Amino acid sequence: MKNLFLPLLLLLSFSTFSQHTSKNYFISANKKFSQGDFAGAIKDYSEVLRQEPEHVVTLTNRGVAKDRLQQYRSAIEDFNKALQVNPKHIEALTSRGLTKYNMKDFRGSILDYDKAIELNPKLAKSFNNRGLARYGLKDYSGAIEDYTKAVLLKQNYAEAYYNRGAPKYNLGDKAGACSDWTKAKIHGLKDADQYLQNYCN
Repeated sequence: MKNLFLPLLLLLSFSTFSQHTSKNYFISANKKFSQGDFAGAIKDYSEVLRQEPEHVVTLTNRGVAKDRLQQYRSAIEDFNKALQVNPKHIEALTSRGLTKYNMKDFRGSILDYDKAIELNPKLAKSFNNRGLARYGLKDYSGAIEDYTKAVLLKQNYAEAYYNRGAPKYNLGDKAGACSDWTKAKIHGLKDADQYLQNYCN
């Protein structure tokens, strides 16, 4: 299963008092995240939050970094705090949904993606990730439905094509699965090669 789970490289306004220091730590944290230094990113995000404890984007980004280190419960705490400040912050919702998926809390994950889709029904990532959770519950038809919505919203969504192949295969639609894995490969997802070799020859 594939999903692109990237940090939010956004900068919301900081208070005038701490703007310079907070902004510097925030930029440093994002850079460390992009370099794979998640522990360093968490440290810098924490410095931002020491000065701006309700900075929603920083809370969300720190949660994503914690997820990358498999610190799932702590990540959930950050997403919860972000959503307390702004219940409609869609990135906190989608990030929490993916962390719940990583914890195998598939039903909880689906609830978060339901809310995210309600807030923004045009975000392909939400449908793809809800499909992951439905697949985790062996709701193969529901997963296919979500992946299909994802590729209708974003026609070159390689991960969604890749993901859709598995439930199709499980439901006996080998031709459909192989077609999806081929599309995933065409759109640049090299991992699809292994599935094509193993199941489509």
